[in-house]
Amino acid sequence: MKRFIKKPIRQGLTIPSASITVSICILSITLLACNGQKKPAMENEVVKSQAQTNSPLILVLEDNYAGTDSEETLVIKNEKSLRSFFSKINKTRKPGIPVPVVDFSKETILVYCAGEQQNNGMPRLTIVDETDTEMTLQMGSETIKNAKSTSATISPFSMYKMSSTSKSIVFKAIK
Repeated sequence: MKRFIKKPIRQGLTIPSASITVSICILSITLLACNGQKKPAMENEVVKSQAQTNSPLILVLEDNYAGTDSEETLVIKNEKSLRSFFSKINKTRKPGIPVPVVDFSKETILVYCAGEQQNNGMPRLTIVDETDTEMTLQMGSETIKNAKSTSATISPFSMYKMSSTSKSIVFKAIK
């Protein structure tokens, strides 16, 4: 026993530092490469090209699931209505799409839900006529070039923001 007291026991106490460094590097790369929280709005080329034009409508967000079976349009002028819409579309998403920050004293949100369809493209809104009292928006779908044909049923939506206005907003479908 005396032999062990004079000499410290070193067996099993050494840790190879190279393996710890490699483990930390692999863990860091794995965590940084996670794409779970990407923001979907600004990744689309349509959003980038529309931001460069001087259109009063600015595309904020588009996605393939709106949570509605039928076509509908929404004019959102307060935070409560915006949160209500996002609670509906985030019902089946984990993690959900984050609610955009909007200053409702200066801006209004327009949402166009196209209803259930067979991958016909993303819904679009365009201003076709504007008078002193009324703004007419045309609803339609923009087909995606080089998209693969699938039989998936989707219910896409597009969300736009525009400056607040006292004009009445009228939606007109393409015939």
